Amino acid sequence: MTTQALTDEDVRQIAVDMGLIFNDGDEEAAHRLVAEDFIDWEAPEGAPRGPEAYANTARWMRSVWEGARWEIVDSFAKGDKAALRVIFSGRQVKDFMGIPATGKKVRVQHIHIYRIADGKVVEHWAVRDDLELMRQLGAWDKPLEGAPKPAPRA
Repeated sequence: MTTQALTDEDVRQIAVDMGLIFNDGDEEAAHRLVAEDFIDWEAPEGAPRGPEAYANTARWMRSVWEGARWEIVDSFAKGDKAALRVIFSGRQVKDFMGIPATGKKVRVQHIHIYRIADGKVVEHWAVRDDLELMRQLGAWDKPLEGAPKPAPRA
């Protein structure tokens, strides 16, 4: 198979299109965009790999968070990697990380980094503001030292 070199914009667009899987539940996009040997470094050790595993994660997240959305605030790419800064929002309707459904709406920042090879995502890393998520769910009520941190706005 002959592969074409991807531009930085091509790589960025592939990363942006990953939002179709989470925002729209587009499982066909998972099979189109995610490589068979895909590794999600955010997933627990030993978790399944590949497009179906990524689609399953998105399906689960959409079941836990009613109206789940990943709103892209910033995106850029260089070489084979793209970075997205997103605002995640949704209303918790099922257990999440041991926290029973609260019915509360959340809005928190994430940073996602994708590595692309042969036109497909082969690796994913994420940094999520889980402490802010826990605060918004009422699971963390201890004061934090330093400046107050407002909820992110798009």
